[in-house]
Amino acid sequence: MKIVYEDLQVVINAHLKYLQGEPGGQKADLEGVDLYGRDMANANLKGANLRGTNLKRSILWDANLEGADLENAAFKHAILQGTNFRNANMRGTGLKGVNLTGADLRGSDLTGADLDSAILAGAVFDKTTKWPEGFNPIVAGAIEFKE
Repeated sequence: MKIVYEDLQVVINAHLKYLQGEPGGQKADLEGVDLYGRDMANANLKGANLRGTNLKRSILWDANLEGADLENAAFKHAILQGTNFRNANMRGTGLKGVNLTGADLRGSDLTGADLDSAILAGAVFDKTTKWPEGFNPIVAGAIEFKE
């Protein structure tokens, strides 16, 4: 299911109200929605449901996806610079060729994710971050955050 830009903005704004506890707020549920190539830079979708969502070639730099459910979402060639994925469920996500420069991956579960050709220069992770089997984040340019 595709969603037009205006409707997406309504969902994002309602989610922001939800996060702030304001009347009319509603948690974003974009499960399985086709958001191919959408510009969502700086969007606050903390805790949103984006399970199985098509985010290929989308722009999400500096977005807040902390605690979001992104299981099996497709991000192929998306721009995710500086995005906050802290404690996000990213199991099985397609991250092939994405730019994760400076992203916050602390506490994220990337089990089974496709990180082929992903750019992780300066991305931050910690001991609770779960990586795909055999993946070495240090070799990929990520930095381990130690408290």
